[in-house]
Amino acid sequence: MNKNYLEQQFYCKDLFINEEYLDINYLPEDILHREQELIILSKIFIKLIENPFKITRKLLIQGDVGIGKTAIARTFGIMLKRSAKKRNIKIEVVHINCRKERTHFKILQQILLTLSYPVPKRGFSPQELMTILQEYLEKNKIYLFLVLDEMNHIQSSDYDLIYALTRLNDTTGKDSSFLSLLYIVRDITLLRNLDESTISTLQGNILSLKKYNKMQINDILEERINKSIQKGVFPSKLTMIISEKIEDSGDIRKGLNIVRNAVKIAEIKDKTIVSYDEIHQAIKNLIPSLQDDALGILNMHQTIILFSITTYFIENKEKRITLNQLNPYYLNTCKKYDQLPRKSTQIWQNLQQLRNLNLIKIVTISKNMKGRKSFCSINDIPLNILNEELNQKLKNFYCGR
Repeated sequence: MNKNYLEQQFYCKDLFINEEYLDINYLPEDILHREQELIILSKIFIKLIENPFKITRKLLIQGDVGIGKTAIARTFGIMLKRSAKKRNIKIEVVHINCRKERTHFKILQQILLTLSYPVPKRGFSPQELMTILQEYLEKNKIYLFLVLDEMNHIQSSDYDLIYALTRLNDTTGKDSSFLSLLYIVRDITLLRNLDESTISTLQGNILSLKKYNKMQINDILEERINKSIQKGVFPSKLTMIISEKIEDSGDIRKGLNIVRNAVKIAEIKDKTIVSYDEIHQAIKNLIPSLQDDALGILNMHQTIILFSITTYFIENKEKRITLNQLNPYYLNTCKKYDQLPRKSTQIWQNLQQLRNLNLIKIVTISKNMKGRKSFCSINDIPLNILNEELNQKLKNFYCGR
């Protein structure tokens, strides 16, 4: 009988202290090298507390991927809520990721759900939800600080939502304000589908983030490494090498992924100290940041579908898959994680969403075939790394139920 290799792992040194600190969604208590931006936000939005329900503010944050836009917004939201609570002012902070909630209806629905207002999935028009939101804020004397993250992903047909939100305070018929807006986008030029009147309200209210420089990247990575990895495992010279590698993009998330993957590779090799070889391999297997963002917002069944696709590709050494080929892998993954399989129409809708997130491609072919046949393929992402990420995400879903 083979050795119990699983049992042997209990005696191997764990190189991680807490891997959570390397997660791209982890929010540190103090954000390094973004103090000035937090001061600017504080100066702009302090009036919400000094003159509650009397003023509204709108600001747009723009900047490249992985340079702290979302972290700044989330951190400032915590500051704002704490300061308001200290003065008995009801300010609610709602952070919406528009890559996930792409339509007028879904955004308003998610706002109300976050405010603990029960909204049915169907039965209301967006206009009715806007009225419900307005009346709910007025009745409960709540001031809403709304963050629309990745705002450019709102469907172009639903951009009227932005204008409607900017006009919400004007439609109350009272000398009161109940809403301020913080928009986040990589580049304001991505909002070219907005109408001119809405764009004009943003032109003078833009906070542009500069990329982190090499030393700032190094500081941030060192702080996370010290919290997440055992002492002596990750030499400081390697941190500087990573900082130099990603300086052009300034993308902290890329650096965190390199660190985490390098340590995992070292564990697989039974090494106790990470070397440049592991760094090189981790860089080679890196998932691009935009796709990594998309993975972070997948729901359980979207993750199951994508995991099933990658598993099929790895096991069969194929590069494309039909729905019929996907089905047994999907059913097997559902069974493994105790999930009720969705109907074919719902699977197709989830595949469309994965395509919208730039994680897969879907090509429909009818030539030389009876009827039409759709093929799915994975965009340019390392399959083994993606499969491992999805497997871990499914485990987290399952354990967190």
